[in-house]
Amino acid sequence: MSKIVQRIRDFFRSSTRDARAFELWGDRARERQSSTRPILAWTDSLVVSRQYIHPTISGLPDENWLDWSARRYFPTPAELALSIGSGDGGLERHGLSVGLAKRFEAFDASPGAVELARQLAQKHGLEDRVTYSVADLNEYQFMPGRYDAVFASMAVHHIRDLEHVFSQLHLALKPGGLLVVNEFVGPNQFQWTDRQMELADDLLNQVPERYRRSLMSGHIKGRVVRQTLADMNTVDPTEAVRSADIIPLMRSHFDLVEQVDYGGTLLNLVLEEIAGNFNDTAEDLAVLKPLFDAERRYMDTNVIQSDFAILVARSRSSN
Repeated sequence: MSKIVQRIRDFFRSSTRDARAFELWGDRARERQSSTRPILAWTDSLVVSRQYIHPTISGLPDENWLDWSARRYFPTPAELALSIGSGDGGLERHGLSVGLAKRFEAFDASPGAVELARQLAQKHGLEDRVTYSVADLNEYQFMPGRYDAVFASMAVHHIRDLEHVFSQLHLALKPGGLLVVNEFVGPNQFQWTDRQMELADDLLNQVPERYRRSLMSGHIKGRVVRQTLADMNTVDPTEAVRSADIIPLMRSHFDLVEQVDYGGTLLNLVLEEIAGNFNDTAEDLAVLKPLFDAERRYMDTNVIQSDFAILVARSRSSN
């Protein structure tokens, strides 16, 4: 078999798997609207966000990364902003409310998520300020020089062809426009390092058993898990498909203005499936605070690098 034929077969195989993942994203977007869904991820916990993530990014417990971006980089709203991987549209709705932009054009590969985002925009009276379209960003070509800013939240790490998307985003931005993303930039396909898992297990073992009951299985969580590549590709082959390449490739297409690392290298692993067991009480915070302090200490001493970051980059003057 020739290499060209093999590459074509590999392309269609990956495209079929990705199409299944796009359907899954729509289901996940709908699930996120439920007030009764369990809080499984560390980034979905209001307690962790207010006590650790937000203060690390902005210095304030109630100022998230979009609020911070508006205050720091958009004293005047962008006229037209692009949102990629828009999901249920939360970024655009919040971005409009805090003055990141006057209008958004948003794209997502999941038809289900796009339809949900349209419905929620209409519900909030924003349908004249944001439009939604279905597009596979691995292939989509944007209109040159159309946007004053680009935003993405946990979307870029699902893109295989980062070279294409960064080239297109640079082309789509007006000279000097900003690209602002909130991203997972850790190991590809969640292939945690042995050291990372060792440190995470050590922290998990310090958590009292009553907090370690999985909100998915009901079992007591005894250790962190590294999924096999086969399992990752079966469930969602786009998950963190090239996450470790995001920062180097962004630097090759943009001027990196600011990088705010906010951790997750250990907390993401430790709190997976149990994050919702913690409330904003003195007793619960007494358990969480040593975990926060340990991760900060390991990052400050370069034992580990941050797996999550806010990245602000500027389009270069020549396209």
